[in-house]
Amino acid sequence: MVGTETERFRVTADDLRKYKWQERITPSGEKNWLSSHYQFAAAAKECKDAGDDLGFRVYSLLHTISSFHPNYENKGNPYGPLWSGVDGKRSLMAEDLSDKDLEALAGIVHEIQDADFRARVADILWECKRDYKMAEIAVHAFLEGADHVKTDDLWPPYTERLERAAQLAARLGFGKPLHQKVLATVERAITEFEKNLKSGLLCKKLMHIALEHDAKDTLRYAKLSQRLAEEFASIENWDFAEMYWQLAAEWYWRRKEEAEVRQCQLAAAECIISKADQGLTNEKLGAGFAGHWMGVAVQALRDAKADPSRIKEIHRRFLELQRQALTALNPMELNVDAIPGFRETEEQVTKAAVEHVTGYPFQRTIIRFAHIARPTDAAHLREQVKEQSEQFVWDKIVGTEALDHTGKVADKIPATGFGPEDVEAEAMRKKMVLQAKEIGWQLPVAWRIEPARLAILKEHPIRRRDLFFLLANNPFIPAGHEGIYVRGLQAGFFGDWLVAMHLLIPQIESSIRYVFQQHDVVTSTLESDGTQKERDLNQLLWMPELEQIFGPDIAFDLRGILIERFGDNMRNEFAHGLMPESAFYVPTAAYLWWLVLHLCVTGHVHARFATERADQNETAAEKGTPSQEKVAAN
Repeated sequence: MVGTETERFRVTADDLRKYKWQERITPSGEKNWLSSHYQFAAAAKECKDAGDDLGFRVYSLLHTISSFHPNYENKGNPYGPLWSGVDGKRSLMAEDLSDKDLEALAGIVHEIQDADFRARVADILWECKRDYKMAEIAVHAFLEGADHVKTDDLWPPYTERLERAAQLAARLGFGKPLHQKVLATVERAITEFEKNLKSGLLCKKLMHIALEHDAKDTLRYAKLSQRLAEEFASIENWDFAEMYWQLAAEWYWRRKEEAEVRQCQLAAAECIISKADQGLTNEKLGAGFAGHWMGVAVQALRDAKADPSRIKEIHRRFLELQRQALTALNPMELNVDAIPGFRETEEQVTKAAVEHVTGYPFQRTIIRFAHIARPTDAAHLREQVKEQSEQFVWDKIVGTEALDHTGKVADKIPATGFGPEDVEAEAMRKKMVLQAKEIGWQLPVAWRIEPARLAILKEHPIRRRDLFFLLANNPFIPAGHEGIYVRGLQAGFFGDWLVAMHLLIPQIESSIRYVFQQHDVVTSTLESDGTQKERDLNQLLWMPELEQIFGPDIAFDLRGILIERFGDNMRNEFAHGLMPESAFYVPTAAYLWWLVLHLCVTGHVHARFATERADQNETAAEKGTPSQEKVAAN
């Protein structure tokens, strides 16, 4: 939790000078901030264990500074908290530093030997105090740090430093000497790497910085972008080729050469088509991948004002690939033939799953199917992940990133093992979700849910009216929502996951709110102006009552699939239109559909037992015999 000033560090510049903290910073060639972060944390713990309170406060301040999560695209202070929760708790951010904290840092900023740490401290002082001298120090330090990590392969740390230097210099004076110095450094780097295809998108990133900061040689960079696009296309690297064509279009747009802009955009669209064709020949990608990118190409051709006949041709191909994806996509296929006994076990479990639902009346079949698997055993999964982490050191050295469907980094798991307990706990939860996504939700679908679903389809027509027995007076389903549920469940039985997910995901939120309200849980907020807002799924799924009512296992599955970024984050990516059609045809969608059916059956069974118990009590009252409740009480 964020504390008050008196609860923080209470150190001066002289206090900082008493400790050899600079030896705790990783060498300047190191590209990852987290290493120095964790060295400070370890030093703070050593001081605390030794009873050195001042040392503990010194290293805690340094640890906090190095833990800030930078987002240089943020319009405000870019140094935000490392973690935050839906309950309002978070780690410290730059704006939480007190004036005394900042004064202590300002006293030693000139003495910091490591360029990266000097850049960060000076940048924080600039953001918090608007001291232009600190911004100048930060610019020079970022340039120095960039030079230390310059490379043609793992280049993002290099360009990130250059980009921040350019941002700061522009704020101090766009076009002034310091800004021109940074821009000249960027342009020299472009010249250095422009003939090195191994550097990939490095020149693209550098040219984007140059473009944003008004580089003058626009024709050179437009033609360079074209040349790189053609070279990457010649080796069939369609992603890079398309990106460089788009960059060339941006340069020509700056030059107001609209005809050239259009030609570059058309070439970029053709790269997307080639990418789709390339994916179609790859067994691991197939029609679903190709269909998605062919759909993207259709829009790209439209934006580029391509010939209508070409747009029509690609649109037809897109529709055909969609049809192929629906029939040919097999999301449950697992390439595990090398694991001894795996296929034999799979065959046995699959056979048992089919037998479990075969030869029964429809209603009995559905109830048996709803219990053909179990929600994730969260406690057991935690022990598995913990054991794996103890056996292997990789996650203690290298972090992990989660990407959304647009390729952007949605979340991160830092290298673990030496951080604070709250960070470790957060990392453990994310690892559990990641393992569930990669294995835990796939195996029940492949071995149990899918074989049983297909077996049911062979025996039963799955009409909507046949499913209504589950939904009437069901405590899980709000009145008036039954028709939506029945359509979503029916779509899932036919494998139409696109329709099933679009119908059921919003209903899950409604149902959880409905169940909470039955348990007298407040699901809305009361604002200061008197207005009330319903909490959405991102808030509902973190309320403690969720585990109390549904149990920790179902709570884990719902969070992991619907809102966790290391899971599928379906609710959020679906709500914001980030999911292509093929993203719905994955094992997790089938698992979520089955979990919804499981919850519906559970509600149906509870409602039926409640009705039967009420009927029995009423009959007992008519006969003058004790009710079940009285018998149980006695």
